[in-house]
Amino acid sequence: MKLMRIILLTSFLTLAFVSAITYTACKKDACNNVVCHNMGTCDGGKCTCPVGYEGPSCDTLSRDKFVFTYNGGDTCGASFLYTQYSIHLLAIPTKPLELMMKDFLNNPDDSAICTIRSVDSFTFQGANNSTTYTGWGKLRNDSLWMTYSVEHDTTSYVCSYFGQSLRAL
Repeated sequence: MKLMRIILLTSFLTLAFVSAITYTACKKDACNNVVCHNMGTCDGGKCTCPVGYEGPSCDTLSRDKFVFTYNGGDTCGASFLYTQYSIHLLAIPTKPLELMMKDFLNNPDDSAICTIRSVDSFTFQGANNSTTYTGWGKLRNDSLWMTYSVEHDTTSYVCSYFGQSLRAL
């Protein structure tokens, strides 16, 4: 009887040990119940979103947080003269990675196409008659920061713009 107990106890302990090893060795798929939209991919249970999308499921357009009117101004070239004006950033409904910038350079005829590069930045370019401009912008909280180059005929200069969205004021 004693021998039977030892055999049963040994068998039970062996089975428990093998089960514990098997259970802990199984790799659980952290992405099993995670759904990532807009071609996002799951990594370690979290979505990695493509450029232009953000959020836990990649279902938020990054550009939407840029769509506002910004009150501010710019300084251009070596003059450090400050020109105050508003810029309007508008969504382009058919292009989730693009925005339209209106009233650029304090001119209602100047506009630029902005392309989202990350969750908080974009590049842009535009032209009006003999003026061309290219640059980049960054959104931090409700503040818009931009640096850009302007070429007008044979003159070129670099400008910096800072503005705050109307929702922040």
